[in-house]
Amino acid sequence: MLARWIKLKEATRYSAIGKDRLIRLAECGIIKGSQDPDSKRGDWIFDRLSIDSYRESQMNFSARERALEILGR
Repeated sequence: MLARWIKLKEATRYSAIGKDRLIRLAECGIIKGSQDPDSKRGDWIFDRLSIDSYRESQMNFSARERALEILGR
């Protein structure tokens, strides 16, 4: 079972999103993530469930757009 809170390196592998983009998404509030308050090095941690929601919303939007194109809007 995957942990809910994952470090930056693991989040990039899990999401197939680059490090800089993950941080920007977290800073904008699109996904949940922040610098780990328990880390002296300022490591970033991310909520895996918010990454899942973000990716699912991308797929749903794409499917909706395709459906609208098929129906001729």
